[in-house]
Amino acid sequence: MSQPWQQPQPNQPGYGYPAQPQPQPGFGPPPQAGFGPPPAPAGYGYPPPGGAPVPVRPTGSQAGLGVALAAGAALLLVVLYGYLNGSVVDLDSLIRDAMEDGDSEIKITQLTWLAAAVGALVGIPMGKYAAGQAGYYWLAGALALGSMLLGQTFAMAVVSSDASDGAKSPFELFFDNFSDMWDGWTENAEGVTWLLIALAPAAAIFAGYLLGRTRRPAGALG
Repeated sequence: MSQPWQQPQPNQPGYGYPAQPQPQPGFGPPPQAGFGPPPAPAGYGYPPPGGAPVPVRPTGSQAGLGVALAAGAALLLVVLYGYLNGSVVDLDSLIRDAMEDGDSEIKITQLTWLAAAVGALVGIPMGKYAAGQAGYYWLAGALALGSMLLGQTFAMAVVSSDASDGAKSPFELFFDNFSDMWDGWTENAEGVTWLLIALAPAAAIFAGYLLGRTRRPAGALG
């Protein structure tokens, strides 16, 4: 007696195609990583690429150095200008010419056309060491103006010392008889004299701006 044939179930082993084994954990090839080489680890003692930017060195000490150099240049130029101006003045000859012409006033030569050079020499240290700081340029202008005014006064002291055959040194006359030395050159000053003297602060400020623009540090405001 024959038995009815039953269709085998698909999941039963032994009939039809063999059942596919289920993937077991821990077997088979590992998952593939992304394409491209892995990032190289940063070396010991070295910051990773793209780290913090290098900080800008503070300019406070540099500006102070500029002020010191500008002030020193202004004082030095007072003495140099005074001796240079005094060396081109022959007071005896001027007195003799004035007596021959019947003039009661003596015109003393003044080298005020050197004011622009004086101002530039005072402004250069500010532009170099206080770049981008406009207030220091104006301070250089004030120092240059003072240098010219004191230089004119010291020049009168040099001339007066020569006229007295060195009875008093120019420095003694400058400090002991400052008001007389001041009046001595301002009485002979003309309008063009003051215009030329004004070139000193203008040249100092211009030199500071010109040199400071080329040396302005990062982040500084002009």
